Amino acid sequence: MYGRRKEGNTVFKAAIVGCGRIASDFDNDSKRKDSIATHAGAYKFCPETELLAAADIEAEQLRKFGKKWNIKNLYSDYGEMLKKEKIDILSICTPSSVRLDICKKAVEAGVKAIFCEKPMAETLAEADEMIRLCGYKVILAVNHLRRWDRLHQDIQKYIEDGKLGNIQHVDTYYTSGIANTGVHRLDLLRFFFGEVAWVWSNFDGKENEVDPTVDTYLYFKSGVSAAMHGMNVKDYLISEVDIYGSKGRIRIENSGYRAVHWDVIEHPKFSGYKCLQEKGPVFEIGLRDTMVRAVEDIVSCIKSGGKPMSSGNDGRAVLELISAAHESGKNQKGARVYLPLKKTDIVIKSK
Repeated sequence: MYGRRKEGNTVFKAAIVGCGRIASDFDNDSKRKDSIATHAGAYKFCPETELLAAADIEAEQLRKFGKKWNIKNLYSDYGEMLKKEKIDILSICTPSSVRLDICKKAVEAGVKAIFCEKPMAETLAEADEMIRLCGYKVILAVNHLRRWDRLHQDIQKYIEDGKLGNIQHVDTYYTSGIANTGVHRLDLLRFFFGEVAWVWSNFDGKENEVDPTVDTYLYFKSGVSAAMHGMNVKDYLISEVDIYGSKGRIRIENSGYRAVHWDVIEHPKFSGYKCLQEKGPVFEIGLRDTMVRAVEDIVSCIKSGGKPMSSGNDGRAVLELISAAHESGKNQKGARVYLPLKKTDIVIKSK
């Protein structure tokens, strides 16, 4: 399962704070054995990284993590871990409320890179401080995992090259909270279509939910419009994007594992009109070892001084969209909220 060390290669020491699902447990799912889905699994697989240590305030969770990944350097206090261990890459997989404090201590400890879960912070002010702390010396990557996926990269290039024509409209469907999983839809839309001009959101009946799954509409500076539809995860899990262009249609379905293309053809029933006809899958299977590719990207950035494919600035931009949705739907009762957002103290809680 794990990658092999290459003689002569520099091996970067990695550690994780927060040993829960995305750090470790997702790789326990027998249905996901075809791909590595966690930070720990990626560090173990990558030949240029060594998983050295981990920290968690839950003793049993820490014990299980150590046993699964054969890690002996286990800490209940991440600050102690950062002082005692020489760490190059730190994964922050804790709740967002403590990520800024961990980032501060990690930078002070001299880490070369931070791989942070999403959303990167609870407020834009905290995200700004994390970006400032890392500056040009510490790589800051945020886990918007689809940016490291070849299927989604191919679709982005397909759109950028004009093969889908002028984008007429985009619909996307998600479940389980705008900050928890909606964050991936928001980042993917930015990845495909650029910066957002304004946001509208509908919070009717969900004003008191910690992380509501709300309908949101985005209008991009490029002129593209996109509607995000919030669905009930108790009924089923859904994560889809439907893109309509003047030259065809692409539907990303099955939670991002598959994409189908439609061509524009002469209508078989109505003379003088055209219609869409399914062409079939034209992109490779999606979401395969994106965590490994993320770690490889971070390692490459450490060596070259480059920028990760999902940077701290990308993390901040998506947090701004979530904050704008809250401002529109909760505070302004459905008004358009234009970006950049002036308020940086809106608190965003995630599940």
